[in-house]
Amino acid sequence: MNIRLVPDWLYLLLTVPTVSAFIGWLTNWQAVKMIFWPAVRRLGWQGIVYAHADKFATNLGRIAENDLMNGHEMAHRLDPDELEKALAPVLDAEAPAMVAAAAETIRPGAWAMIPPPMQAMIVEQVKARTKTIARELTVEMRPLVAKQLDVQTLVASQLTGPHVTRLARLTEQIGNKEFKFIEYSGGVFGAIIGFGQIGVWEAMNLWWVMPIFGVLVGLVTNYLAIQMIFRPHERKRYLGIFPYQGLFPKRQAEIARDYGKSTADEVITPHNIIEHLTTGERAQRLLVELRELLSRRIDAEWAQAKGMVPFPVTDEQVASVKELIVTRLLELAPRVRPQMEEILHRQLDIQNTVETRLASLSKPEFEKMLRGVFQEDETTLIIVGGVLGGAVGALQGALVLAGIG
Repeated sequence: MNIRLVPDWLYLLLTVPTVSAFIGWLTNWQAVKMIFWPAVRRLGWQGIVYAHADKFATNLGRIAENDLMNGHEMAHRLDPDELEKALAPVLDAEAPAMVAAAAETIRPGAWAMIPPPMQAMIVEQVKARTKTIARELTVEMRPLVAKQLDVQTLVASQLTGPHVTRLARLTEQIGNKEFKFIEYSGGVFGAIIGFGQIGVWEAMNLWWVMPIFGVLVGLVTNYLAIQMIFRPHERKRYLGIFPYQGLFPKRQAEIARDYGKSTADEVITPHNIIEHLTTGERAQRLLVELRELLSRRIDAEWAQAKGMVPFPVTDEQVASVKELIVTRLLELAPRVRPQMEEILHRQLDIQNTVETRLASLSKPEFEKMLRGVFQEDETTLIIVGGVLGGAVGALQGALVLAGIG
């Protein structure tokens, strides 16, 4: 009774654009949710990020390898002098025990017979040579590390499998403003279409116009919102009046900063780089190459020192000493890892490097990195929005009929 006291034109003006705005917001909200939910496939659907995680992460890894920082550059950023300084305290502390163990291997009891001043002199000489060898080994290891450091695989491994939730979280975090825009822009576009819907209703006065418009609102608002976060790449005026630039291209510098920080904090970290190099087949290959380098270095040192040894030394004894030294040096790795991680953090400067290079990508390359696999399911998101819009539109038709019937 009270509703009939409201003029039909006012009732339509109050309800149609409002419901149309709700449809636009709801369908766009649903589109954003479908990007991240559900994590596990339900009713034939899985969140896009989770469904395409492998492909998405591989694509990000490829971009990191090709455009941001590859293994060759990482390896050659390492400063041998700084590495030598970091290793020196550990090597110096280990030198007395290592020299004594080597002497005992060649001739048991011989080291104890050497006067302490002479022992100290020998140890100091070994320390000096060890530092030099450590620096030279660092230079020689660069190409070996570069060969084994696969940035694409490293990035992908940190964003898939047990780390897939990290991919979803970082994607949602970095694109938070754009996803919010998709939601509220749906309401704005829906309201605009709703005003046009009033004119069509007045002209035709048919209930099924409402669900048709609901489908239209769902399709159009989803499509426009998705396009507007990526296009146009450059600022452009529409109708000669309204300036606009896609949200992602407009925020490229800001997104690059966030992406650089996230990459440095969670993906290409010193810890992850070392784990990447020291586990699995990659670690075995690197260990073999490192052993060979150390072996050649020890052979060279022995060739210079054997003339000063006052007793014969067999090849078997030399081989035992080599194995002892190599094993002892490799066992030191866990003790120097904190220093190595600090050096990697400082010298690689991942955050600044990623931010600078990502910010300098061309707009098409930048869009490709962010949009990636989303394009495969954009049509599905838009169609689902249309279906949902049609369903709400049918309710809208019933509401209008009830109000003016």
